[in-house]
Amino acid sequence: MKKHLVLAGGGHAHLTILKELAAFTGRGHRVTLISPEPFHFYSGMGPGLLGGSYRPEEVRFDVRAMVERAGGVFIAGEVERVDAAARRLILHSGAEISYDVASFNIGSRVPLERLGGVGPGVVPVKPIARLAEARAAILARATSASEPLRLVVVGGGPAGIEIAGNLCRLVEEHKVSAAISLVAGSRLLGGFPPRLRRKAFASLARRQVTLCEGSRVVAVNHNRAVLDDGRFLVYDFAFVATGVVP
Repeated sequence: MKKHLVLAGGGHAHLTILKELAAFTGRGHRVTLISPEPFHFYSGMGPGLLGGSYRPEEVRFDVRAMVERAGGVFIAGEVERVDAAARRLILHSGAEISYDVASFNIGSRVPLERLGGVGPGVVPVKPIARLAEARAAILARATSASEPLRLVVVGGGPAGIEIAGNLCRLVEEHKVSAAISLVAGSRLLGGFPPRLRRKAFASLARRQVTLCEGSRVVAVNHNRAVLDDGRFLVYDFAFVATGVVP
């Protein structure tokens, strides 16, 4: 009996399935991929996309093309809930997709709601495609800016440091006047070996990134990153790298 395999999300875990999809469809099984975007971006190369080390086409997989080439169906959308008893997926659009087997690889997101939601200039580090959009927006803003751009990175983990470093590369290579700040929370790279922390401090100092330790951002909106001690940083772009949730 032929089956219907539904893949929710086109992330890393599903790429191997997509690569071998013809083995399913060739036996008469139906395969449907549900994903909000036709491309899956590799997160490890995301900061380099912002800095210009990579072009978008070098860091993404065309998951729509992969599934359609093998005879499957691509649906642009997101799963809102699962009716396991009826074997149905209900999408945000209200559409319902029946399945025999469903696999989920929907990835993670930055919980911006913890910082007061979203607003102009706020860039979560996920989805990765937002970093390419931010790069273009910074370069566009720089052409008409009368003062240095204020770029704030929220988060003192590895992702925050990579974002700060790639912002430095971006503004240096394109001769953009900018002030870059990183709000690290309690400690930069807390929990990492002291030697690594010293190297990170030196790297940021060499690139003239203003480092703020001992305070964390509690709200990001209206072009202000508000700290838990009452101070705030004004920004043109704020990159949020405070961790992810499913």
